[in-house]
Amino acid sequence: MILFSSMFLYEYPVEEIARACRLAGYDGIEFWIETPHYWIDMDYRKVESVREWVKSVHCAVLDLNPCSVNHEVAEVTLKTNLHAVSVAAKLGVSMTIHAGKRSAAREPVREDYEANERYFRILSRYAKIKGTRLLLENSEPRINYLCRDFDEVLECAERFGFGITFDVNHALKNGDANRYVQALDLIENVHVSGYDERGRHVAARNNGKVRDVLVELRDAGYEGMVTVELDDLGYGYMDYGKKIDELRKEREFLEKIFRR
Repeated sequence: MILFSSMFLYEYPVEEIARACRLAGYDGIEFWIETPHYWIDMDYRKVESVREWVKSVHCAVLDLNPCSVNHEVAEVTLKTNLHAVSVAAKLGVSMTIHAGKRSAAREPVREDYEANERYFRILSRYAKIKGTRLLLENSEPRINYLCRDFDEVLECAERFGFGITFDVNHALKNGDANRYVQALDLIENVHVSGYDERGRHVAARNNGKVRDVLVELRDAGYEGMVTVELDDLGYGYMDYGKKIDELRKEREFLEKIFRR
């Protein structure tokens, strides 16, 4: 199943994002809960109107951090993503989540790990009540981020009963992408993109390292969701038609690997 992240079309209403699925030939959308057309009023009817296209949900991350030294930020992060779990539950799909980070640009300390564990514990319990599968994404390899290394991602996933969303871009930058095939039984979503000189998510089809990782996953038997995750800031101005064309090219690249 080949999806794309709704945030690539952040400036459009959900109906136009769904139309992009048809025009670019995708199976569906990974719906970021912060997609502006929904986020502005959180009117669930908007998501319901395109539910046939929503195959997964992505948690809220903008301006949020469950490990923040500002406890109000940590609490609103939890509250916001409990809401996201409820949306995923109504749609009957899984949800990708992120670990937190130390507020300062320094290595995380005990208090950060404790705050993150509290967040994961509450979120996982609520998700079990709602019948929603949570997938932990490996973080960007920044000094203050938790769950950036394979071993930590795997340990948290096993301890809290999460699946894994494997972000190839993040793992390649972290130098441990090839280790994730060891956790193939836990991987249920794969985020696919290349990266530019500023680390932004751009086309994967031009990156041989990304292709090699995807081929390794395919050869190991991976059959789960594959999600194209692009950032238009890495491209410059793109109108709706140009974004459709870019999505189509990425879908064709992935189909050559996974749908031989």
